[in-house]
Amino acid sequence: MSGAQLYERHEGGVLSRALGSAVHSLFEELARLRTAQEWPVARAALHEFQPRLMAHLRSAGVEPPEAAKIAGQALEIAIKASHDADGQWILSPHNDAASEVRWAGVIGGSLHEVRVDRVFRAGTTPLAEGDQYWWIIDYKTAHEGGSRAETILKLRALFTPQLELYAKVLRNLHGKGAAIRAGLYYPRMLAFDWWEF
Repeated sequence: MSGAQLYERHEGGVLSRALGSAVHSLFEELARLRTAQEWPVARAALHEFQPRLMAHLRSAGVEPPEAAKIAGQALEIAIKASHDADGQWILSPHNDAASEVRWAGVIGGSLHEVRVDRVFRAGTTPLAEGDQYWWIIDYKTAHEGGSRAETILKLRALFTPQLELYAKVLRNLHGKGAAIRAGLYYPRMLAFDWWEF
């Protein structure tokens, strides 16, 4: 990202980031598979993605035993999310849907480049009919350390600036009046926290 840093990027440890990257890859693949297949077929096909996922982890410097462990954990997380109503909704086909899409826009006089985990048009609330809202979803592999509600509130405060930046860039691309919902999907907790911008 060039220009001023508009939010502080959360950085976990190397293995935590590797797990997050693996889950993102599997979600991208699931969303792609779902454009042509129903859930049972998409889930079965996801298992075939494991060798590529392990190779990606190895290329990032993860040792083979750890890469196998992380790939297995990521697959388990992705499969569980594919059975969750919110996870299914997020990863299913929608109007103008894209995964791991890169955008660039000028915000405050500086060029910013962002990578959005999932974006699509849908209704006013999760699972609702319609396409009047842009939904910007970011996946977070964080899990509960204390109470679920406190964890989600703390993480919303941490990640809201990131999603605000995404919303600003999206409005540059689609008009200042674009109606936007933003959300953080936590597949390890099977929790979806969303709000309107």
